[in-house]
Amino acid sequence: MSGQSEDHVKDTEERDIVSPGADLGQRMKILRKAAGLTQQQVADALGVSRPAIAFWETGREGSARKHIPKLAALFGVEPEIFLTGYVQEDIALTVTPDEYDILRLYRMLDPSRKVSAQKWIERQVRMWRKSEEGL
Repeated sequence: MSGQSEDHVKDTEERDIVSPGADLGQRMKILRKAAGLTQQQVADALGVSRPAIAFWETGREGSARKHIPKLAALFGVEPEIFLTGYVQEDIALTVTPDEYDILRLYRMLDPSRKVSAQKWIERQVRMWRKSEEGL
């Protein structure tokens, strides 16, 4: 594979990894605005500062995880929809035994821990890619 093709593949793969924190922050901002709430109103409802809400909406995690159930209730959505942006749908999927184990364990987590798990996996992929580039 030529260097140009490899760069294109790397660029495409990088775009495929989306930070769960950034996605969560974007959903939070969209849901807040759809509910007609200001950052201050959300902050007051959660007992946090307005800058904390701004911090979360820009994709920086802070302590947003522990507030996910309250945020979901405030915005009138299920925590899973708040986290993923999707309604849960059963789909047929073929997975390896180790993938099945990971999925089973992931589904046992509460919504805030799911975000942490996604962020951890994202960091692992980035570290692996960096180590591959160094070889």
